[in-house]
Amino acid sequence: MKTIHIEDTGAIETIVERVRHEVVLLQLPTVYTLIAAPTREGVEQLNAHKNRLEGKNYGTVLGKAHNFLEHARAGAMPTCFQENDRLEQLQGAFVRAEFTDRCFESPVIRKGTHQSLILDGIQRSLFVEAEKHLQDLVDPTLWGGKKVSTLLCTSANLSGDPLGSIVDKQRAMDFARERRIGLFVNCQADETAQGSYPIFEFSGEKVSIQRDGPGVQRILAKIPKTVQRSVAA
Repeated sequence: MKTIHIEDTGAIETIVERVRHEVVLLQLPTVYTLIAAPTREGVEQLNAHKNRLEGKNYGTVLGKAHNFLEHARAGAMPTCFQENDRLEQLQGAFVRAEFTDRCFESPVIRKGTHQSLILDGIQRSLFVEAEKHLQDLVDPTLWGGKKVSTLLCTSANLSGDPLGSIVDKQRAMDFARERRIGLFVNCQADETAQGSYPIFEFSGEKVSIQRDGPGVQRILAKIPKTVQRSVAA
């Protein structure tokens, strides 16, 4: 297993090239994750590494904000978040919105909706580069007709693990070795918060918190009171 730091010279290029063919373990500031190409092969790779349980779906990490807004169905996002700079205010959370018909299901679409994690800094630079360089792998059949080239992202643990998400480096290293992952990418951890990122689901002018997580109250404060809070299903 090769170990690098995301800020190493050439690290982003190495990650983008490796992820075309295999799963990469990527440390994010609050949690360890697995990333893969946004293809059926990438899905199968993640399923194998995680022993994925039935009925689960994969999210992505957001590259260019305008791509997510273009993929979302008209009216799926609140009016106040239909511009790039406003969507960026939700950094530190997964944003879930309707991409296609509610009857459409796939490993990345649940009841027509998809979720993407918005981060900034060096991680965002990686996600933007990956989105740009993986366009030749686009598979619209996986995305309800959308041409998505954004990295798949999921927690770096076995599906249903009672210990939950991995925030400890030793546990992450053990997982990587046990699951025969070839590339382990470190980053600067957030010393103030740990855990999986919160999930905000938008539906028109409504929002619900589908998962709590680090910074949830800070992000809630960015959502205008005109966007109605609803109870998660």
